[in-house]
Amino acid sequence: MRALATLAVAAALSLAPAAAGAATLYLCKAYGGGSFWSTAQCSTQQATIERIVSVPDDMPFELQVQLGNQAVAEGARLAAPPPPPPSAQGGKRSAEADECKLLDERIQRLDALARQPQSAATQDWIAERRRAARSRQFQLRCR
Repeated sequence: MRALATLAVAAALSLAPAAAGAATLYLCKAYGGGSFWSTAQCSTQQATIERIVSVPDDMPFELQVQLGNQAVAEGARLAAPPPPPPSAQGGKRSAEADECKLLDERIQRLDALARQPQSAATQDWIAERRRAARSRQFQLRCR
């Protein structure tokens, strides 16, 4: 049924002469909360303007409303942000979990190395590497 209505709108548009005038159709929101389409300005009907659409003026009002609804749907589709790809989120978390595990193992090796007799310079080097690994763990919010 919807395809038939869309086909009727397309046929009406293709049959309209190129020099046909354009009518303005207003999507109004009543002060009470309801929405409706009107050819008159919304303020004259105690409502606010939600959207203004130009439609061929030689069409029946019902077809003009269908065009208006299509314009609203297209606007909503274009305004909506695209959904993030699900695989990208899962892959990122998996990679972060792997990095967290590797960092934990590295810190354990550095701790074991630091417990062995080392020169002061080597102990400083180990401490700096451990500090960098712990900082990266904090950035990734590892457990």
